[in-house]
Amino acid sequence: MMAIPQGPIVVQAFHYDQVDPDTPAKNEIQVQIQSYPEIDSGADSKDYFQILAPFEIHPEATNFMVSGLLGQVVQVETAANQTELAPELLQELSRPLIEQIQILTYQVTAIADDRGYDLNFTPNVK
Repeated sequence: MMAIPQGPIVVQAFHYDQVDPDTPAKNEIQVQIQSYPEIDSGADSKDYFQILAPFEIHPEATNFMVSGLLGQVVQVETAANQTELAPELLQELSRPLIEQIQILTYQVTAIADDRGYDLNFTPNVK
């Protein structure tokens, strides 16, 4: 694993909703990457990317759904644009966002339901 400069994780939106446990399960996390030209550090802006993770999750047979959008700016010196990033690198870059979704979900369900719920994700690299 290479060292990759990363900015703070930004929670742009996080929603918790109570739903009927019979509602169909949903597990959608769409990791996206965009060039991030707004860096004003004298560095070449093509090395900066924003990793975004919009999500909508309703674990099977649970009474809640979470959805939202998390993001993080990262610097990758090995790529000129997002099409050059290997799927394994994108998975590594998105892992902190996925972990933050897991943490937020656990903490909110611990408060709302008196029992924290652990989300378990298996990476699906395409």
